[in-house]
Amino acid sequence: MDQKEIFNQLPVALIAINMNSKVLTTNKACENFLGTGIDSIEKLASITLAGGKYTEIPEHPIEISGSIKNKEGKVVQVSFTYSHIDAETLLITLQPFKLNVPQLFKNPDYRNIFNEAPFGIIIKNTTSNETLWVSPYLVGKIGYTAQEIANISWEELTYDEDVPKQQSLINKLNENNLTSFFLEKRMISKTGKIYWFSEYVRNFQHNGASYMFIILRDISNEKEIEAELQRAKYKVEEAEHLKSAFLDNLPHEIRTPLHAITGFTSLLSEADLTFEERQEYVKFIQDSSNDILNLMDNIIEIAKLETNQIKPKKEKCYINSIIDKLQIDAESKIVILEKPHLEIRITKGNFDPQFMIYSDPERIYQIMTHLLNNALKFTEKGFIELGYSNLNNNKIEFFVKDSGIGIPFDQQEIIFRKFGKSGNINTNKNRGTGLGLALSKKLVELLNGEIKVESEEGTGSTFSFQLPIEKEQKISISKPSVFGNINWSSKTILVAEDTESNYFFIEAFLERTKVNLLWAKNGVEAIKMFTENNVNLILMDIMMPEKDGYDTTREIKLVNPDIPIIAQTALALPDDEEKCYAAGCDFVLIKPINSDDLIATIKRFIL
Repeated sequence: MDQKEIFNQLPVALIAINMNSKVLTTNKACENFLGTGIDSIEKLASITLAGGKYTEIPEHPIEISGSIKNKEGKVVQVSFTYSHIDAETLLITLQPFKLNVPQLFKNPDYRNIFNEAPFGIIIKNTTSNETLWVSPYLVGKIGYTAQEIANISWEELTYDEDVPKQQSLINKLNENNLTSFFLEKRMISKTGKIYWFSEYVRNFQHNGASYMFIILRDISNEKEIEAELQRAKYKVEEAEHLKSAFLDNLPHEIRTPLHAITGFTSLLSEADLTFEERQEYVKFIQDSSNDILNLMDNIIEIAKLETNQIKPKKEKCYINSIIDKLQIDAESKIVILEKPHLEIRITKGNFDPQFMIYSDPERIYQIMTHLLNNALKFTEKGFIELGYSNLNNNKIEFFVKDSGIGIPFDQQEIIFRKFGKSGNINTNKNRGTGLGLALSKKLVELLNGEIKVESEEGTGSTFSFQLPIEKEQKISISKPSVFGNINWSSKTILVAEDTESNYFFIEAFLERTKVNLLWAKNGVEAIKMFTENNVNLILMDIMMPEKDGYDTTREIKLVNPDIPIIAQTALALPDDEEKCYAAGCDFVLIKPINSDDLIATIKRFIL
């Protein structure tokens, strides 16, 4: 048997090539391995080596991975063993490519790839339960060394709540129901800090052993952003819900006092009423009117606070006087609300009548009134205690405590939000807009304080807020008294007002001043009357037919820039006052207008 026959009969796939990787000959085993004959093999493209074409004859046989195309054009991954026949010829032994996993990590190129990867890599031999590789990324994230990670069970590294779902997926891997899985889970660092990771796990077999390939990427930042978005979404949805609830209640809050006003106004027209009955009906009308005004005031006040249009005062604030006034208010309201079994208790931290701090007395009284009204609404019997105490940290604490229905713990934050109300008080008996406590919180913050609530459902609540005790500052000068002998018989005021009742109200206010009044029922009439009369001052309503107060003011100011124009408007929302001043108004009064404020303002411009 000659050499060629021996070469052809060898059971190992062999190829002889020249220095340009051109196939010279192959044996039968090679044809079987590649699935093609010698003629076809000779026509194949050059063999692709892992390092390119070989340019030097190796001194000793070497093994290297590479690829070769079979007759279908499919690239086959193989292991090449090179040895030389002569100076021009290489003999190549072909074998199916086999990955040597343990040896893989001894290769510095592969080690660098794993070391520099921007994610954690763990490779385990699940047959021998040996951890072959832990990348530095994971070590840096969770603080354990690679050896510690290899020796710790994955259950210990995984957050308790995430263990069951990971165990379920691993069981499916072990039962060959899955070849891989993806999971988002939490891992616990050596310091106890919790990180979110995305985990990809894949099983593979090699040389009779089972391996698990794990990739871990830190997604804690993504999870935090996701949580922030969820919180923001919840707040928006909650705000919409609260606003809807507020709007649902608003018709009731307005219609109820309006019904009383219209009803008792109708009764007043009856001729056979006694004086006492008339007085009682008038009082009902006044109280109902105040309810509507208080609602509107609260809405406007919150809008102004949210746009920083309200500035706190710094003046002498006699605390005991405020508490005494609140006590009178509380006892009077108990009678009106017909709650005879409710006791009012007063606590003073200092009994000196002259005890004072420097703050805004009007706002403190306003806050305490809201808290008192809240307690009165939800306390049928027992007690309401209001007062203050001096703290050792240069602060004073005001409080209103009651024995009412209390507030569930999970509702104690929402009640301070605009339109927010506790779930257990949303009944017809205790309906409301949910503005009082929200307004109180914003007013306390305006005074550099903080408000809180302590409550248990069924046992009552304590609302309290702390304010700093500040040193004496320059006291603001109070406005001059509007009382005295006023005679404006030589003056003429033009009243631009489309609502008859509002004009008669102003007429009654100013009657004692003997001032001459002109009444224009719209902007067009106002301009005409101004040009035809010697007018000293104009009271300008903003919302009028034909021509509104803004345009009317602009046109009149073009004729006489010096004429004082005082806007009177119910539009007290943000920017409304600025619009009035931008149109040329010299001052703005918000409806309902107090008679003293009206007279004091007019004095500034016509005296």
